[in-house]
Amino acid sequence: MPRYEPGLTVAEVLAAHGIERAVKLASNESPFPPMPQVAEVLADGLGGLNRYPDGPARELRTALAERHGVSPEQVVVGNGSCELILLAGQALLDPGTAVVHAEPSFALYPHLAAASGADAVTVALGDDDGHDLETMAAAVDERTRLVVVCNPNNPTGVYRGAEAMEAFLDAVPEDLAVLVDEAYFDFVDRPDAGRVMSMARERPNLMVTRTFSKAHGLCGLRVGYGVGGADLVAAVDRVRQPFNTSALAQAAALESLRHPAELERRVRAVVAERARVAAELATASRDFTLSEGNFILIEPGHSPATDGTSVHERLLRRGVIVRDGAALGCPGRLRVSIGTAEENTVFLEALAAVLG
Repeated sequence: MPRYEPGLTVAEVLAAHGIERAVKLASNESPFPPMPQVAEVLADGLGGLNRYPDGPARELRTALAERHGVSPEQVVVGNGSCELILLAGQALLDPGTAVVHAEPSFALYPHLAAASGADAVTVALGDDDGHDLETMAAAVDERTRLVVVCNPNNPTGVYRGAEAMEAFLDAVPEDLAVLVDEAYFDFVDRPDAGRVMSMARERPNLMVTRTFSKAHGLCGLRVGYGVGGADLVAAVDRVRQPFNTSALAQAAALESLRHPAELERRVRAVVAERARVAAELATASRDFTLSEGNFILIEPGHSPATDGTSVHERLLRRGVIVRDGAALGCPGRLRVSIGTAEENTVFLEALAAVLG
């Protein structure tokens, strides 16, 4: 089984390097805490933790169904969208079948084949670090039971537009399950954002997953959801454990949905900081991939002194935690999450100092 390697914690870096302060820009978390109204709901819910949560998360499913214009039977709630991706593999894959996904992409995807005994058919990214959808469609054969598309892609941040996605869906068999992982959807600054979710209302073989971990700032509670064809959603729901999301997670997600204006304000702040960091990198002639996520993939240089792993270690000594691209299938590069304005400035100054 491949092992997912989480990013370093602030406590680990402080202890390892004997420093007093560190900023964490390694795990694509929100720089903002949960909304105040969410914190109130969480506090109110502590007294009921002696009871099991609602297994199917009926109230949250209904709210999500209304948000996306589908029936509750077309929604499934998971312990983060990660769980739903794993459940799709459990429901659909067996030895002798195959799953198609891009590489490099989200490090969880190789677990699907490893856990089921299926074959993983990996397709290299295109020249722009985005999914090569035509080659992925061509890789589908009679053994393929599932295709996973990460859009925007993690760790590169490249987004495939709705027309390209629709052409891809038209190119694969209509009875082949396609899962589109939209964990970073909220940060997409394109006019066609959201159209793939619209396709999930009509295409029985399509499921779109999203998460409350990123824009909503609920990483620590673990709640995500999938929307798609009723039969595909039912297959995923059937292998779900009975109480897979906690009562607090359900309540927090439901409350967070009730404050779209504040959510949009926070997303706009992240997108603006993403643009500022990109502009600073461009001014300093740093190579990077244009991103539609809440992170940027940077190539600091081509010499041993400016290799991604070397720069990663030197940034750690300065209290700046980013992700070494070698662990993400992008050796020589760094994935840097977008934090607060102050955190981003700390990173840019540290990078300039390290690279001279």
